[in-house]
Amino acid sequence: MVDCPVTKAWKILGKPWRLVIIDRLLESPKTYNELLNSMHGISTRTLSKSLKELKLLGIIDRVCDGEKYYYALTDAGRDLKPIVKSVKAWSEKWLMKSEQ
Repeated sequence: MVDCPVTKAWKILGKPWRLVIIDRLLESPKTYNELLNSMHGISTRTLSKSLKELKLLGIIDRVCDGEKYYYALTDAGRDLKPIVKSVKAWSEKWLMKSEQ
């Protein structure tokens, strides 16, 4: 049985922290520690596992500038920008106001 496109995407993007990682990398490439420090509540194990999986899926890359290793989005990862922006806008409209 073939999954529908939404199901296939959700199996990748619906795992905990994945959209947050992509959101942080949309700002700019980041080191492991920069990502860890920007994501309060994520464990080092979860971050490491998520980065490895996103790399295997072709959504992020690990690049070296000669001194440090950074994680950066691939073309496939950058194509997620409108989705992340839509999720943020929806959250600000419907979820954030309920916390006030």
